[in-house]
Amino acid sequence: MSRTGFTIAIATLAACGLAAAAPLAIHIHGDNAMFQVLVSPGTVGSDDFVLQLMTGDGSPLLAKQATLILSLPERGIEPLERKATRGADGYWHLSDVPLPHPGRWHLRVDAVMAGSRKITLEDEFDVPAR
Repeated sequence: MSRTGFTIAIATLAACGLAAAAPLAIHIHGDNAMFQVLVSPGTVGSDDFVLQLMTGDGSPLLAKQATLILSLPERGIEPLERKATRGADGYWHLSDVPLPHPGRWHLRVDAVMAGSRKITLEDEFDVPAR
């Protein structure tokens, strides 16, 4: 194998490894808000979630509290509710969230605003087996 071929092979393998490490991203739009949810690693097991809450124009949504609710109806897994913690980056974080089975999970994010107004957005996402 030529040196150029070897370099291309290494670059390809590195790119494949980086792609596999990329978090699962779910983008949810509502009338007055949009939420970007990052799930890492995005497979069966223990996952970390980052909730990026934004207004309809993309500026940060100033929530007082954020809650993640997950369920897997096809497996009879009832809603699992976890409170998120605001990080220094301004996003909401959850660590070690169990995703015990592959399948089409239902995701709901509740954001509590000033005056106890709540914004809720929902979507579904697929969790592959390891």
